[in-house]
Amino acid sequence: MWGTVKSFFKYINGNRQYRNIIGPLEDEDCHLTNRNKAEVFYAFFASTFNTDDEPGGSQWPELEDHGCENDQLPVDPETVQDLLIQLDPYKSMGPDGVHPRILKEPTDAIAKPLLMIF
Repeated sequence: MWGTVKSFFKYINGNRQYRNIIGPLEDEDCHLTNRNKAEVFYAFFASTFNTDDEPGGSQWPELEDHGCENDQLPVDPETVQDLLIQLDPYKSMGPDGVHPRILKEPTDAIAKPLLMIF
C-alpha cells in the first residue's frame, strides 16, 4: 500500500506546474528588471509613501479659523463623567486606539483632565 501512496504523490508533485504570477517589474530608472521583487516593491512604496519630503512638512492640511464665536461648548465635569460611565467596557477599541475599559474604570479621576484637553 505504501508503494502506491508514494508513487501517487510522486506523480502529482512531478506534474505540478508552478507559475510566476508577477512578471518583470520596472525599477526606479524605468527599466524592466527581474531582481528580487520584494526590493522593487519596497523601493516603490518607500518613495511613494515617504512623508519627509513633502513641502508642507505634514500630509494633513492646516486647520482654518472660520470665525465662529461659539467655539466653546457648555460642558461640565459631571457631564463628561456621565458619558464615561455609559461606555461599554466589552466593546472593542475605537479609531483612537483607546480601549473603553481604560476610560471607564478611572472615570472620576480623568473627567476633569479630559474636559481641559477637549
